[in-house]
Amino acid sequence: MKSFFKSLKRQDGFTLVELMVVVAIIGLLSAVAVPNFKKYQAKAKMSEAKLQLSALYTAESAFYSDYNMYAQCLVYMGFDPGPEWANRYYAVGFTTAVAIDGSATTGAYGAAVNSGLNAADCPIGNNGAAGAAAAQSNTNPTRSFPAGKGIGSAIASVGYIDATATSGTQATQATMTFLAGAGGVISVDQAAFGVAGTSSYLEINQAKVIAVRRNGF
Repeated sequence: MKSFFKSLKRQDGFTLVELMVVVAIIGLLSAVAVPNFKKYQAKAKMSEAKLQLSALYTAESAFYSDYNMYAQCLVYMGFDPGPEWANRYYAVGFTTAVAIDGSATTGAYGAAVNSGLNAADCPIGNNGAAGAAAAQSNTNPTRSFPAGKGIGSAIASVGYIDATATSGTQATQATMTFLAGAGGVISVDQAAFGVAGTSSYLEINQAKVIAVRRNGF
């Protein structure tokens, strides 16, 4: 029994220096891992923008097949992310309204109306840009939708969609194009990323090319 207690007394523990080395290693690993983890989180949020833009492209393509032109009356086309407003980090759609061809009776728009386009639900020119969440799912001409989530108090409004996001004049085949955008606040690494014009931004065109213009993290 005495030899047993003597053997216990001879067992050494960790020294203070060894413990400090371990703590330092853990701190170093955390300093490397945490920023990367935040980056992975932000990248995962970007997948939402790609899904929204792909859905918008599908609606625009179907509209083009029916009326041989593009427009900005997204809800009328069948694209309405309004109901999941509270779960989205990205504002999506168009910001700049353009006249389709300047006439409701001639040109591409007139031909579309003759083909069954509802002029009240898809008006020529400015299609409206309601900002309140309640207005997003019941206004057919709505051309853009704000986000409901962000980082802290920074949440992407329709103002986070670049002014380049617009459709062509639609007067001729050469101008029948569109460029839709999605802007969102997905990172806290820098305060500037919560400001329109510097936050995450993606866009899609009529050729279904999705481009990441700003990572935002």
